[in-house]
Amino acid sequence: MPLNRDSLRDDSFKQAMLDEAPGEMTLMDEAAFEASRRAILDRAAETGELWVFGYGSLIWNPIVEVDARRTARLPGHGRRFCVWAPIGRGTPECPGLWLALDTVPGAACDGVALRIPAGRWEEESTILWRREMISGVYRPAWLVLETDDGPLPACVFLSNPAHDRYAETVSHAEQVAAIACGAGSLGTCRAYLYDLAEGLRGHGLADPYIDRLERDVRAEADDA
Repeated sequence: MPLNRDSLRDDSFKQAMLDEAPGEMTLMDEAAFEASRRAILDRAAETGELWVFGYGSLIWNPIVEVDARRTARLPGHGRRFCVWAPIGRGTPECPGLWLALDTVPGAACDGVALRIPAGRWEEESTILWRREMISGVYRPAWLVLETDDGPLPACVFLSNPAHDRYAETVSHAEQVAAIACGAGSLGTCRAYLYDLAEGLRGHGLADPYIDRLERDVRAEADDA
């Protein structure tokens, strides 16, 4: 099942994930799902704009309609492959790892802020939530990004330490092994990592954590 606008708009992506490995994914409660979406839209209404912080695949494959982009920094946070993935980019026997955004005092995460056009908030946020919030592994928050044009309030999908797939500690060696071998219906974990590294470079951004992982995963997987 491809991850695209059609499979998210008609919600068939959700069923495909459930069918891929029965029992391995628990859906987020529908009331909590909708409440979290409405809470972000309410905050966006206060500013008049709906921006979303892309720190992973939203950078190179946002899927949602976007009418503006800005490079941005989120202080006090850092990328980390810390959510075990028994489906999508892994299997129950060989789980991969999903990327998330952890609170890291003193750190900062560079990414890309994406603006959803006015008049498109309902449809585009529904598509976005069906992509990011299907099982509740993230926590949507309204935070202030740093940009060259000044502070920018935006929706940010943070890690959810309360989720059973979240891992507080995953060693570098464990991350390398899981990313090198993880593969599922959405592709391989290492392809995701390589796309992320390329996406950052394409926007003139760098993350030493991602650079190190890319180097070591390529060596582990014998990828040129």
